[in-house]
Amino acid sequence: MHITYMNRDEICTIIDVDFLNEKIWIQNKTDDLIHRAFGILEHPKWEDFEIFLRERCFPETRGNKDSLLKSLGLDHYDPISIVEKTQGRMCEDYQWMKFEYISKENVING
Repeated sequence: MHITYMNRDEICTIIDVDFLNEKIWIQNKTDDLIHRAFGILEHPKWEDFEIFLRERCFPETRGNKDSLLKSLGLDHYDPISIVEKTQGRMCEDYQWMKFEYISKENVING
């Protein structure tokens, strides 16, 4: 998966995700640490990615979690599925994500 982390119309961080091996690679496109997906981290680990995803969706402890999940067409709490549906948008900032899905063949041949 290829995720472009944006602030309004500015590309801030490009995140390449290997779910099978739980690895990520990033390219920061801004010097503004506040708008980078992982702030000062240049080589985030899988755990950092999981935290990042959780921070870009509503908390699992939210009272109306089940109705929110239903409105998104989801039957369980899964941060990656939530941010795919919401583009990781939060009411308190202008950051959001674009998702590009890469087939296994493109990874092997590309």
